[in-house]
Amino acid sequence: MKNRYILLLFLLFLGISDAMAQRVQEVETSGVVYDKSTGETLPGVNIICRDAKTKKRIRGTISDLEGHFKIKTPLDVELYFTNVAMKPSTYRVKKAAAGVNIFMVEDVTEIEETVIVGQRRVNKASVTSSNFVVRAEELAETPVANVMSLLQGRVAGLNIQLNNGLPGAQGTMTIRGISDISVVGNNDTGWNLASSAPLFVVDGIPQSEVKDYDSQGLVSGSGVSPLSTIPFEDIANIQILKDAAATSLYGSAGAYGVILIETKKGNSVKPKVAYSGNFTVSTPPRLRDVAIGNAERNLIKWQILNNDTSRIYHGYQDLMFMPQISDSLNPYWNNSTDWQDQFYRVTYNQSHNVSFSGGNDLFNYKINGNYYTEKGIVKNTDFNRYSLTGNMNYRSPNSKFAIGVDMKVGFTDNSTGSGSAVSQSGVASAASASSLLPPPSLYTASVDALQVFGTSNSNVGSNYSTTVNLEYLLPYRIQWKGVFNYSYNASESEQFKPAVLNNDNYRSYEENYSSNTSEVYINTYLYRDFDLYIANVGLTAGIRYNSKKWTGNTVSFKGLPNDYILGPAGYALSDGSASVSENQSTFALILNPTFSFKGSRTFKAGGEKYIFTPTLSPELSSVYGKKTKWLFNPSLGFRWNIGYEGFMERFSHFLDNMSIRATWGRVVKYSATRYDVYGTYDINSNNLYDGESYIPINFDRLPNVHLDPVTTTTWNLGYETSLFNNRLSTDINLYYRQVDNQLSDVRLPDHAGFGNLRSTEVSLVNYGLEVFLRGKPLPVQSKWNLECGLNFSMNKDVVTKLPNEARQLINKDAWVANRLGGSATAMLLYINKGVYATDEDVPVDPVTGKRLRVGTSTSEEAYFKAGDPIWVDVNGDYIIDEKDRVVAGNAQPLINGGFYFNLGYKNVSVHVNTSFTLKRDVINSVLANTLKSYTYPAKRKIDDLKKDAAIVPIESYNFWTESNRYNAVYPNPYNYHHNKEIDPFREAQTLFLEDGSYFKINTVSVSYRLPKSWLSVLRVGGVTLKASVNNIWTFSNYSGISPESVNGLGRDYSGGYPNARTWTMGVVLNL
Repeated sequence: MKNRYILLLFLLFLGISDAMAQRVQEVETSGVVYDKSTGETLPGVNIICRDAKTKKRIRGTISDLEGHFKIKTPLDVELYFTNVAMKPSTYRVKKAAAGVNIFMVEDVTEIEETVIVGQRRVNKASVTSSNFVVRAEELAETPVANVMSLLQGRVAGLNIQLNNGLPGAQGTMTIRGISDISVVGNNDTGWNLASSAPLFVVDGIPQSEVKDYDSQGLVSGSGVSPLSTIPFEDIANIQILKDAAATSLYGSAGAYGVILIETKKGNSVKPKVAYSGNFTVSTPPRLRDVAIGNAERNLIKWQILNNDTSRIYHGYQDLMFMPQISDSLNPYWNNSTDWQDQFYRVTYNQSHNVSFSGGNDLFNYKINGNYYTEKGIVKNTDFNRYSLTGNMNYRSPNSKFAIGVDMKVGFTDNSTGSGSAVSQSGVASAASASSLLPPPSLYTASVDALQVFGTSNSNVGSNYSTTVNLEYLLPYRIQWKGVFNYSYNASESEQFKPAVLNNDNYRSYEENYSSNTSEVYINTYLYRDFDLYIANVGLTAGIRYNSKKWTGNTVSFKGLPNDYILGPAGYALSDGSASVSENQSTFALILNPTFSFKGSRTFKAGGEKYIFTPTLSPELSSVYGKKTKWLFNPSLGFRWNIGYEGFMERFSHFLDNMSIRATWGRVVKYSATRYDVYGTYDINSNNLYDGESYIPINFDRLPNVHLDPVTTTTWNLGYETSLFNNRLSTDINLYYRQVDNQLSDVRLPDHAGFGNLRSTEVSLVNYGLEVFLRGKPLPVQSKWNLECGLNFSMNKDVVTKLPNEARQLINKDAWVANRLGGSATAMLLYINKGVYATDEDVPVDPVTGKRLRVGTSTSEEAYFKAGDPIWVDVNGDYIIDEKDRVVAGNAQPLINGGFYFNLGYKNVSVHVNTSFTLKRDVINSVLANTLKSYTYPAKRKIDDLKKDAAIVPIESYNFWTESNRYNAVYPNPYNYHHNKEIDPFREAQTLFLEDGSYFKINTVSVSYRLPKSWLSVLRVGGVTLKASVNNIWTFSNYSGISPESVNGLGRDYSGGYPNARTWTMGVVLNL
């Protein structure tokens, strides 16, 4: 009986074991997890085995450093793959499988995107202000000296004009129109509009402006932008803050807008080594067609012999004194020199970038080294950059403590040639020399041309920056964060001219300018939020401190012993020197509460429907005058996330979110210097009294201690929407911005003892519309990926107040008229109505019986006749002079924007970026100077042949001749004796006022990622080949060379540095 029970128990155990074995039969699944967009493997992916129906977790694992995974699971279960910033992916286990490929896609929606507000990172759905984020991967992959050039046409309201092609420099940049109507310059160097550039903040640290100056404004630096020290490969994203509600947190420095640049951090469990190399060819733009050699000689001879009617010899007398024409067999004059070819060139450039990165959420690191070299298309100009950056970040497992260290070291070396960062006047002058002169040589009269590339010019800059970021969670969930930075910048500019190239008694000349800036920046605050179930209250309170010391010095030497010793030794060494030092400290308080309400009904978990963010930032600066001490920067912001409302649930199948924003803010900026407030002394060795030197005060400008700070007040109304899982998104903004208390000079009466008084009685208003549309039209299942975007902005500026309640202020030298209710950059021009066909068409003064004349001259050549321009005699005095100029034209564009698209298919991606500028008036100075060159054909001196002597064929222009009287557009250019008096081709007239609108294809880049099957042979983690073209083509009706090479006053200046077209081939290796 007992044996029978044992046998039954044994058989029962075998049955249960067999059933259990069948029930728990497991299979093995293995494979690799990839990032679908990049093709790279994903380490550290969480893999959960769960029941396919109940979703109950059974077990889990993670992918290794190579992205491989292996897991044993029961049959008919689900593998659930999750990773940070990636959409979850699932795999159903039907049987054992090996070589399973799991592709994960990035999960970044418009409403889940985070942005930086002050020093805090918050969800974009909680931001009340107007801002825009551009990620680095959305930009074209092409090497540039200044990354801001890649943003042209990408951001609504950000107007970037690349009117300066000097390597390392930057063009003009404004956010929502100009903010300063001041005009700077003089008749010799040219006139331009004062800068309205925004503040740049890199990794939380404000950057210094590109402006080195002394008390007299006599010393200018190299013009290298601080952004040129940041390699494109190291940038993670760029955020543009537009309204005062966003910029008020940065105090007075952010009055004209703020651009935040965030560099990359390590984010890979497996250490990564990446290399990027590029080879670039830069080509000059189309140059002018110029008559060379015999063609120039014959054209000059024909003009003189056929158009000199003032004397009986009909030009023969002029030819006798022009050896370049009459002595053509002389070897010195028998030349055909293409001067443009002497100064412009095709260059070959390169850049290299190496980075080491790794880490996870608790600890990460990144080291980046970059070398970039670019030779300018103008000889003797270049830019070289060497940079090394590193960051390490640690966060404790309980997230109570975090520390980050960021170090940056940069070195730049560039040469501006014979000009500056803005103007290449030496090249412009020498390139317009007569082709009859011999090529540049030390032994000919063409030695002046050698100054362009015979002058040694070097501008060296170095910068060092160390930042420590600390976070600590205090009791009661109070979060403390501190940012501590020290930076040091040094620059040195040196120019040397050999004795043979210096016209000053043929003595060698050297000038050295050096400056250094040390800066301490501290930003620390406390933050606490309270979750009240249906509401959330947060409070940020902190301080910001900034202390900067600047020192500049310039020394010049003459009479060095030879051209090879550049040191201070020899005859008459110290010809002049000046030194100046400035200290500036700023202290600010920050108070930024946040109130958000979820409401009683919301169909989205955690959705905040109503957000209210007031801000107050009092600021104190050491440079303020006696009247103003504390400045207050308040702002108010409100956001309504309509998409979170309960009544919007019916639209949730296609509506991701919809919101309305409204903000008001005021930012106060004290732009006056201590010299405006307290005046300056006139330090000059010529100041002598009774044989003794003395130092008087400078009577050019009366000190003013009652200067008010510049105040920028902005109203903004915004609308955002995201549809179809972020496949279609819009961002529309209406804004009104008023800038009060701008600096200006008021002329004082003679008996005042001073020439001018610095005043703050100018106000300017900008208002406009910004629209951004982004779409991803292809379905998610498509093998093609397409993202395209269109943005445009309409901006109009109006002058609303002028000093002393004036209704109009005129700068006749700069042709600028500031009129109440008008544009800040309105031009003051002569109105051209055509060309007089016959002498009888010229108006006759009924009092004197004489024809209309120009100026005060009464010579015969001063009276208008057939072939002269028809200028409107505004005041009716039958004299054309400055009183007849009227306001016409506007140099600021009404509309600007751009279009882009990013297209991907498998391993190939294409980026195209374009920009456009509409409704902007431009003075075609190049055409005016071209026609004006025919006014002085009878050049007798060699010095006259060295500049403005090139002859450009003009047969294609419709100008007045005896056979073309009634349909002519331009006056007769050949009547040179008469034209010297009339000056028919003066630039300040509507004849040369053209529409400067254009559409430009900025960049096209193509990249190809090698298949994974090839990488095992190459033994690398990833290889990407890329090619790009920059500055491809500009479509415009403008008749000049480029509608973009225009300064802030609308002048197309030929003395500027042209933009090159670049062709780039590159490779990216991930090891």
